[in-house]
Amino acid sequence: MRSLLRLFDRPRPARSAQEPAVGLTAGSSAESQPTSGLLTVELAAKAAAPTTATLRVFVGAAATPAFEKPLSFGPQELRTWVAIHGHLVANGPLAVRLELADAAGAVLAQTRLTLKVRNEGELAEITRRSLTSRGVALVVDELDARLYDYADDSLAAWYDRSPEAIEAHLKMLGDTGQASPEEVEALRQFTRDGFMVVPGVVDEDLLSRLNAALDDAVAKKVEGYEWGVSQRLHNLHLQYPAIRELWLHAKVIRMLRLIFGAAGRPCQSLTYVFGSQQEHHQDTIHLTSFPAGRMCGVWTALEDVQPDSGELVVFPGSHRLPRVYMKDAGIPKVGEDWSQFGETVTPLWTRLLDNKFRREVYRPKAGTVLIWHENLMHAGSMRLDMSKSRRSIVGHYFAEGAVVYYDSSGMPGVLYEGELPA
Repeated sequence: MRSLLRLFDRPRPARSAQEPAVGLTAGSSAESQPTSGLLTVELAAKAAAPTTATLRVFVGAAATPAFEKPLSFGPQELRTWVAIHGHLVANGPLAVRLELADAAGAVLAQTRLTLKVRNEGELAEITRRSLTSRGVALVVDELDARLYDYADDSLAAWYDRSPEAIEAHLKMLGDTGQASPEEVEALRQFTRDGFMVVPGVVDEDLLSRLNAALDDAVAKKVEGYEWGVSQRLHNLHLQYPAIRELWLHAKVIRMLRLIFGAAGRPCQSLTYVFGSQQEHHQDTIHLTSFPAGRMCGVWTALEDVQPDSGELVVFPGSHRLPRVYMKDAGIPKVGEDWSQFGETVTPLWTRLLDNKFRREVYRPKAGTVLIWHENLMHAGSMRLDMSKSRRSIVGHYFAEGAVVYYDSSGMPGVLYEGELPA
């Protein structure tokens, strides 16, 4: 997974003739909009000649760097990133200074940013306390499950607690009018099976516009798409208003708020013409939240799903299985090559399933939405009839106030921080 941030050009300070000309630029989406959780800064370093320098990151008014790391670069621009745990600083503007220094400590280049921090609500406060207690570093350049206290059971979401606690919460939602009887039953299914099915969410008009958008993307061969392949198209909500409308659908956002007890913010969209044929997996290792359980997948059918089309498969109740992180697999973070991941992690998932869970093939009507728990085991079945499409859109949403990252790659996640439907 790659960050969606852009680099912003910055003026480079002039250097003397005796020193290599060094440039440093940096940018963050948190410069333009208040951002919760991780504040990601992307940066680029370049020099006229091969150079080794120490990157130093100063946060706020601190006189000592919160982060230091040696970098080697030259005429070919080096791009990298750092992430600031926004939970550990105050809400509001945050001054950040980045420097490249030589072995003697002389500053070769520097740039300054002002980031906008927004961490509000109960989950953000719970997360802040845990990070502080754990002694999590303010600035990091790789995200990993080892950083966070996943062993603290007090951080479990209500739907990951005991049956008695779950029923008490559902009763509270119903008694206080926060959820209708139908919504309470959907939430009960979510806690029992690890997913909920919400029919009739998308009306005919939006369905028509969604399919027209998909037809246009296919005709234009977006991302090199070739008809008939099981390729997914990334983040089409950035190009097509109908897909963005679905991405921020009021009913979906409402159900996620009932699940999370906080706003659910999307981080990406994946669009399919045909079935994915993806092996069984948990999303936890790819789309990772801290505290655990604060991510949901949302799968929308754009057509009536037909037998043999490579239907989605779910394993009811499998969300209660242990979560698998990269630390459990004992392999390095993934760059471009996913072969070692597949050879190591997929067998771990297979052993967890151990044929103990029912395999349910999902064949919804067009406009139906499936919302699943981050740890639910699911898959894309084989396409037995290659002529049959399985038009669908998947979004992944995180609870506002959580830390959002990709444990498989060590990269930070980037959420939509704009306005959500009421």
